[in-house]
Amino acid sequence: MSESTTGVPAADRLPIADGRSTWHHVIRIFGARRWLVALTAFTLLCVAVTGLAIPALLGVIVDVVSAQRGSQALLNSLGLLFLAALATGILTGISQVLLAKLGQSGLAQLREEVFESAMELPQERLERAGSGDLISRVSRDVDATNEAIGGILPTFISALFTIALTLLGLGVLDWRFAAVTLLCVPIHALALRSFLRRSGPIYRAMRVAEAERGQHLLEATGGADTIRALGVEQHHVSTVAASSRGAVALMLKAVVVSSRFYGWLNMAELLGMAAILSTGFFLVRADAVTIGAATAAALFFHRLFGPIGALLANVDELQKAGAGLARLVGLIDSDRERQDPAAVTHPGSAPGVVVSGLSAGYQDAPAVITDFELSIAPGELVALVGSSGAGKTTLARVLAGSLEPGAGTVLLDASAAPRLGHSTLLVSQEVHVFSGTIAENLLLAAPTSTAEELIQAVLEAEAHWVMALPEGLETMVGHGALQLTGEQSQHLALVRALLNRAGLVVLDEATAEGGSASAALMERVALRITRGRTAVVVAHRLSQAAQADRILVMEDGRIVEQGSHNALLTAGGTYASLWAAWSAR
Repeated sequence: MSESTTGVPAADRLPIADGRSTWHHVIRIFGARRWLVALTAFTLLCVAVTGLAIPALLGVIVDVVSAQRGSQALLNSLGLLFLAALATGILTGISQVLLAKLGQSGLAQLREEVFESAMELPQERLERAGSGDLISRVSRDVDATNEAIGGILPTFISALFTIALTLLGLGVLDWRFAAVTLLCVPIHALALRSFLRRSGPIYRAMRVAEAERGQHLLEATGGADTIRALGVEQHHVSTVAASSRGAVALMLKAVVVSSRFYGWLNMAELLGMAAILSTGFFLVRADAVTIGAATAAALFFHRLFGPIGALLANVDELQKAGAGLARLVGLIDSDRERQDPAAVTHPGSAPGVVVSGLSAGYQDAPAVITDFELSIAPGELVALVGSSGAGKTTLARVLAGSLEPGAGTVLLDASAAPRLGHSTLLVSQEVHVFSGTIAENLLLAAPTSTAEELIQAVLEAEAHWVMALPEGLETMVGHGALQLTGEQSQHLALVRALLNRAGLVVLDEATAEGGSASAALMERVALRITRGRTAVVVAHRLSQAAQADRILVMEDGRIVEQGSHNALLTAGGTYASLWAAWSAR
């Protein structure tokens, strides 16, 4: 198995979409805006037509002057020239507005899909791939795509229209002008083919190298204290320097390939203009065309310099954006492969859960649970108890969809795999309060909730301290604002869970932050969260487990006992011993 310089196996890296998948995604996004696409294309076509009227009218003016047709004819031609220039300016402005609306709306959808997919990737999957890759995708690759949609793509499309209409205009003047212009096409085609063949792999490698360099920097800065303590600063400096040199070397290769490409373009322009001027000379000499027509032909060809250069040069930039877009689509598709949206359980439903042959663990460590079998009835409340390392949290995270199993299956309602944030809800001991108002933090769990629903959830969770704050739900919290205690943060997470209507809820020591004074309150709220849903609770306190429909006692990744609280006490096994020790505290 090949590995990168970061030591991440190729199989563990986040996927990159192929060309077909990338184009399919682009067509899907802009296909939903087909009328706006059509209007934008029509406007760009009009811009090309009015723009090409300018060199044609200049040719007319040359004929008017050379034939001495009088001042009125000259003024009429100048008036038409002014109108053509004015129309070009107005239509260009309109096209830019339409392009911005089209491009930015499509990019906004892409950003949302990328962010959603990134948030739903299992933590263990991200740890294997390295966070540098994800950061590179949601920053550099999004920026490259934004630049392409906002600036490069409009220029590319305009250039295509201008080139096509210019060739048509040259043909109207005289077919021989169009014929000699086409003599440049083989040079352009060969130059572009060579450039694409050499530059494509380089740009893809540059993206990977930049991601690896970012990963090295993150690892070095994140573990700076440990690195200094171990005295291995030079090793990490050398690693970062090596990855940087690799990225720079690839960049220099790209510059060399690009310079050769532009050199061929300049040669084609020189030969093309010489051919047009020579053809014009002989045609005028033979009285086949007027001096004005030959002038217009030369101006038409000269006008092609910009569009052809933009077209071929933007292929370079579009390749870079395409490489970034493929990485973004790969991230989106990886999330879709994990779960077909049509198979996700509906919010509010209580699915049954069937676990078959499950093995799961963390990165390269041995599996924590192996060949695990479990069946949970719809609406059943199951508690997991056992000593540290028994596999409770591993099982809980697999059931929640935040940890990918190494083998086996987990099915909801016999069809849908768990998907964190859609079919399942995970509330753990590790919670985060985002900078913003308390209301904004709550809306993360249920974006369509009204203010009344937020207040109702706060009251149902008995979080009266929220309403006692100076600004209530509008109180700013997080960085630079009110800092919530660990207990308050955990309480807020439970309010979120009440608002969210996922059918399967997994509480992984979700009340652990509650002190002795608030333990009973936290447990009451946790029990309310499980009502009407299928629920799995990693019990921090055995008083929580006692309220479950079924208790699973785990040891070494296996279920050693299971049953109701009373049944297990009567059995006098491991759970009975744990309960006796708990009650004696």
